[in-house]
This record gives sequence, C-alpha cells and structure tokens, in this order.
Amino acid sequence: MLSGNSFRGVEKNWEIEKRENQEQKKENEAKIPSYSVIRQWLAKIGLYELQRSKEKRDDWVWILDFTIELGTEKCLVILGISSELITEKIQKSNGCLSHKDVEVLTIEIMESTKGEIVESVLEKVGKKVGIPQQIISDKGSDLYKGIKLYQQKNKVTTHSHDITHQMALFLKKELEKEEEYQLFAKKCHQTRQQLQQTELGF
Repeated sequence: MLSGNSFRGVEKNWEIEKRENQEQKKENEAKIPSYSVIRQWLAKIGLYELQRSKEKRDDWVWILDFTIELGTEKCLVILGISSELITEKIQKSNGCLSHKDVEVLTIEIMESTKGEIVESVLEKVGKKVGIPQQIISDKGSDLYKGIKLYQQKNKVTTHSHDITHQMALFLKKELEKEEEYQLFAKKCHQTRQQLQQTELGF
C-alpha cells in the first residue's frame, strides 16, 4: 500500500521493521539508511527521470505550469502524456490521471518568464520529444503568449485551458463582488506573504 511519508518517517519505519525482525529472531544485519541517504536516493532517481531520453512521438499532450517561486526566479515544469495513454485511461478509469501516468519532460529555472523565453523552452523540448498535439495550461499571461508564439510555428498544436483554473475563474466572477469573498481572498494573500520563505512555505 502506498502512503505519504517524510524522509525521517521512512527511516523510523525501517527501524521498527528491523526491531520486529529481531524480536522474531529473523536474521537482519542490514544497516538502516539515514533520512539524508534516503533523500539522496530520491534525488538521484529524480535526476535520472529528468535526464533520461524520452520517446519521440507526435501525440504528446503537454501540461505546463510555473511552480516554486524563489526571489526573482520561477520554475517552469512541463509534464507529458501521450494521447494513446489518455484514451486507455478514459476507457479503464473514467479518465482520471495520476502522477505515474505523466513524464517530466523538463524543469527550467527562469529569471524571466517573458513569452519569447517560454517559447524557446517549448521549442527545445519539441526538438527532443516531438511537436505536441495539445498543450494544457492555466493561460497565465506569460505562458499564454509563449504558447501562442509556439503555435504560430507549429500549427498542429492546440491549446486548452485546464479545467481547474477555468472553473476557479467562473467561481471568482460569481463571488468577487461579495464582501465575505473579498475578505477571504485578502486573508489568503496575507497568509501567503507570511509563509513565503519559511519552512512552511511548501
């Protein structure tokens, strides 16, 4: 069974398992890795996943978003999934995707998120894995401009607004005149400012 756990939690789990084995007089001389070693293992797996060659195909669907903002830098993440796999998922599980269904195509640390720079990242990824059939994003201004510039050169690519952001915009339009909603949004903004650059920031 899969579950979320911290690095220190994984270390403790191993300690508990070893103790139980000793109580049951099972031989287990293996050393328990520390949480920092476990973190290194995970980082190496992540680096391998990022750097390994991806299949070149013409039915990619790319999912784009900016994530992790530190100072003047933002991180652009591009995930990919084939239309073939999406079709299989729709037939088998009503189209619900999980993390294991997508591949990390690139992670770019960007000091500037201008549309022209976003376009250059898309071009670079396209040369490696093939021109995407579809791009999905939240239509943030910089991403939107970069994708539109990319589409001018790659006419086969369509651009879709992801459903969660689209629904959020509909909800915002419905509620933004309400005083209670304005107060809630203000509190959210204040909380974000207070938590940024702290250990709770993630």
